[in-house]
Amino acid sequence: VLIHDAVFNVASLSVKNESYENLWKSVKEPTEAFRLYFRTPTYLSTLGTNYHYLFPDHVRVFSGLMRLWNKFSDFKRLSKEEFLEYKDWLLKNVGVSQYRLRTCLVFMGKKKASGFVGWATYKFGDLDREWNRITQVLARFAEYSNVGGNRTGGFGVTKHKTKPQDGGEDDER
Repeated sequence: VLIHDAVFNVASLSVKNESYENLWKSVKEPTEAFRLYFRTPTYLSTLGTNYHYLFPDHVRVFSGLMRLWNKFSDFKRLSKEEFLEYKDWLLKNVGVSQYRLRTCLVFMGKKKASGFVGWATYKFGDLDREWNRITQVLARFAEYSNVGGNRTGGFGVTKHKTKPQDGGEDDER
């Protein structure tokens, strides 16, 4: 495979898929925390500027995933009012409790982009609401959609882990 001016040998290739309905129904219980691993450089767009947001802020990550879900899902979509309620809930009830991230610069021909790689643990203050479960669904969805800008170019490849280790030493890649 030729990517820009570099040749790569493909050693293996695997594809997984899951329906929106199965993703939606896969999470039954609320959780106190989960971890997202950002395996390839990830950046979040900031409206009105040429600079990227280089931290996996919970409101930006999950509201972006919700927009993607609403755009492509053939199962369930949330209304504009529900989306605004969800963003408000995220702001008040979710936070990044641990992280291990680094930034990196990626060259794409004549262009370059900054991104972050590593992991972040998201902790929930509200275990009783349906939004907790939906946030877990969106975290699983991120494994299929990627997160942030230039997703189709391989940025924002993400893995979800339900039970992060408390010490934060879990360096899965």
